[in-house]
Amino acid sequence: MTFRQLATSNIKGNWHRYSAYFLSSVFAVMVFFMYAAFIYHPDVMNGQVPGGHKVREVMMLCEYLIIIFSFFFTLYSSSAFLKSRQQEFGLLTLFGMTKLQLRRLVFYENMIISILAIVLGMGIGAFMTKLFLMALSHILAVDTPITFYIVPKAILLTSAGYMILFTCITLYSLRKVGRSQIVELIRAHKEPKSPPKFSWVLVVLSVMSLALGYSLAYVTTIQLFALTALPILGFTVLGTYFFYTQFSVAIIRILQRNKRVYYRRTNLLNISQAAFKLKDNARVLFNVSILCAVVLTATASFYAFDQTMKRKQLNDMPQSYVITWTKDRQKPIKPDMIKAWGDSTKNEIEQDAAFRYVEVYYMQAELSENYGAMVSVSDYNRIIAMEGGQPLSLMNDEMVLVLREPLNVDEPSDSKLYLGYPGPVTIMIRDTSTKVSGHIREKTTRNVINSGIGVYNVLVVSDDLFAPFFDKAPADRARYGHAFNWSDWEYSLALDKKIREHVSFNEEEDDSIRISSRVYDWSSTNQVSSLGMFIGLFISLLFFIASGSVIYFKLFTELQDDQAYFKGLTRIGLSIVEIRRVVTFQVGLIFFAPCMVGSVHTLFALKTLSNMVYSNMMGYALTVVSMFVVMQALFFFAARKTYMKKILEEVVV
Repeated sequence: MTFRQLATSNIKGNWHRYSAYFLSSVFAVMVFFMYAAFIYHPDVMNGQVPGGHKVREVMMLCEYLIIIFSFFFTLYSSSAFLKSRQQEFGLLTLFGMTKLQLRRLVFYENMIISILAIVLGMGIGAFMTKLFLMALSHILAVDTPITFYIVPKAILLTSAGYMILFTCITLYSLRKVGRSQIVELIRAHKEPKSPPKFSWVLVVLSVMSLALGYSLAYVTTIQLFALTALPILGFTVLGTYFFYTQFSVAIIRILQRNKRVYYRRTNLLNISQAAFKLKDNARVLFNVSILCAVVLTATASFYAFDQTMKRKQLNDMPQSYVITWTKDRQKPIKPDMIKAWGDSTKNEIEQDAAFRYVEVYYMQAELSENYGAMVSVSDYNRIIAMEGGQPLSLMNDEMVLVLREPLNVDEPSDSKLYLGYPGPVTIMIRDTSTKVSGHIREKTTRNVINSGIGVYNVLVVSDDLFAPFFDKAPADRARYGHAFNWSDWEYSLALDKKIREHVSFNEEEDDSIRISSRVYDWSSTNQVSSLGMFIGLFISLLFFIASGSVIYFKLFTELQDDQAYFKGLTRIGLSIVEIRRVVTFQVGLIFFAPCMVGSVHTLFALKTLSNMVYSNMMGYALTVVSMFVVMQALFFFAARKTYMKKILEEVVV
């Protein structure tokens, strides 16, 4: 048997260990190749894709991130593989294999896995690139979809880059092969483990650190963030480390002293083994917990930003489209024309309303003046009817002040300035002021009209009071307007484009016409958030798969010891059903402990973000965390099935 055949045979025999690492490497190569295919795509390089240059820069940053991640992941995996096979290396050395031959064998094994990962990753990447480019074309809203093209430079960069990476790490790891004595290698897994110990001082330090970190995260605002960011990070990391190394052991010791719990069914096995599992794997579980917290926080933040921006856009711009013009101009476009275009673009006009308003300054008693729009009660009722609002009814001397909703809960509102001042209101248009013998009947908060046309606070007056003001106001202060709501506004850029082409005016120089389009303002924000979500999704999946692979591999490094352990238990009467129950508990503990800890960290991180942006993002955080838990559960069931099979193969004779 040649070395290559022996290496191939070893890979097949240890595939249950290599599989998670191999699939993680394949996924990393696939994502790297897809990003490279876009970066070096001729249409992107030539500037034919709108917004492609910025996306290209982001993807180049992601490429560096993937390579850095692949380096550390492969380095850790290679070292762990070698450590788990010490007994095997000892036997091969005992049979006469030299140090050089042993290193040669390991080199062949690693190269075979690396080449297979590169080839399979690039193959899947080439297939997925078509879908990847189609999705990017949709997000970037390009007129012509990005053509599918396998870029030779992407193939060269991916294959050469990862081959160099895998080769360098393999050569670096080979330094450790053959250094230990034969007796040390053979007895590597037979050294007895001492019972895990803990310090009550460190247990208290763990609890206090996490409590302080979570408390600071809960109360931190944008004003305090600069002062609390590093303490939150420091306390949380320190508390997490001692949670696994000290606090978990203390809890298990307490459970062992509770005889009613400890001696019930298989709890004795579960609890006693949990102490060793958590203590032995503390560093891995700690690293995975922090990694999960970072990835989940980043993903949840992007998702929350995307959803929050859409909600705020709907709140800030209650109408799909608003166009206004000064009273000395002709109507720039007929509503029937917009309705006809809406039918052609599949954006059916659902509501519309014509209105008039006058831009005024208003003040009451000795308070400072405020800018707003004077609107007649009839026009106001027509506008808010589009959103299902309740109509107003005013007497001639009554007014209603409708203040725009603040962007956040802490933003001061000037509604309190009018409380307790029922006297006459002074209304000014330019240098002309008129004292109206009326009073503000009530104050309310509502976004009446899109902010894009310059209307914020609205002073609603009776029709009789409004008419003379509109007639006498200068042309640049009195305006006509028309508001529209149509279906599928998120996909109405084509309709918006038709209207703008027909109106044909310079928004920066000509203020006689103002247009406020919800889709026009939202599309740029949505493009950024969607791109971030789409590109970040692959990075998040990569980190998730890698973290699961690390746990999976760590589980299988102790397979031989666990097989011997359960085989001994069957000799004293432990049934197969009980073995399954114990194995499920132990595998679940290793998989879900970092998942739960990372999820709690994420929830508190999103609480801080909620405080900073004055918006509740906990619902979005729970959505992302729930998805992560489901994915971790799928990973757990797959690992449990393979691990259980290996345990039972040894136990059931």
